[in-house]
Amino acid sequence: MIDSCSRHTLLIFIAGLTTCMTTPSSGQTISPSMNLSDYGLTWQDEFNGIALDASKWEATTNPRHDAFNTLEAVSVSDGVLRITTYTENGTHHTGFIRTINKFEARYGFFEARIRFDSTPGEWGAFWLIAPTVGSIIGDPANAGVEIDIAEHRARDKSGQDVSGKYVANLHWDGYDEGIHQSTGSGLIQAKTDDSSIQGEWHTYGVLWTPNGYTFTFDGTPKWSTTEAVSRIPEYLKLTCEVKNDNWAGSIPEGGFGNLQSSRTFMQVDWVRVWQMPNAHPEIHSIGNQFNTVGNPIQLTIQASDPDPDDTLDYSASGALQN
Repeated sequence: MIDSCSRHTLLIFIAGLTTCMTTPSSGQTISPSMNLSDYGLTWQDEFNGIALDASKWEATTNPRHDAFNTLEAVSVSDGVLRITTYTENGTHHTGFIRTINKFEARYGFFEARIRFDSTPGEWGAFWLIAPTVGSIIGDPANAGVEIDIAEHRARDKSGQDVSGKYVANLHWDGYDEGIHQSTGSGLIQAKTDDSSIQGEWHTYGVLWTPNGYTFTFDGTPKWSTTEAVSRIPEYLKLTCEVKNDNWAGSIPEGGFGNLQSSRTFMQVDWVRVWQMPNAHPEIHSIGNQFNTVGNPIQLTIQASDPDPDDTLDYSASGALQN
């Protein structure tokens, strides 16, 4: 038996990184919208099936704000994911999917091609989060950060049309009043003429490195910050949420229409994650000393990691057994 201790938790992740361009099943050559020549595609969903891929996503079923997350709100067809917000018998329903326990990543370029069809009282979002956000107050690097890549609304709280804009935000130190911390882009004017992006396909991304975040729209940087940089793996979320008389305005009288008639939805063509080689630290043995059963052994290991602030303090000892 081997006893070990590690000062910095390292993920053992062995994967064949592609080059910065790859070919999905359709035969189409793809690359990130930013010039990232050293990055390879490590994860993707092109939504080419007839249902949500359960090996990649979990759809939640629970109340959240003023709606219930339901499986019926999430559908996949014709190469597109659709999350529909609808109302039945006075109750609002919507969808909420995430890659928790299926895929998590630390650092990289996270990008999705999305069409928002938002309605007052509802907003759609593409974001990252770690399950430990707020577990260590004052230490977002090790507790994790909610990274809101894009949140889109049709109206703001005052009823003003903000359909041509979206926001990117960071949240850390939990969500309790007086403790919660955040920073954000403010309203991002998506297009130069400030026209609506409602019902249009665009790409939204974040380049997350050890030095900070850069948020992009159609590959163009829109906001950058070096504040609250998470240094732990996080999982992806695609969500629609409902909250009345709040930052997205007021729910229409009578609700959003039923599942078949609702025109309130978010569609996603694809989600892709690009990373540099060794974005996840890789541990491998470079020297082993094996002795007879019952005698001590010594393991020598080596780790590669793109984060210069990471430290490795790992030891292993033990004895061979029958």
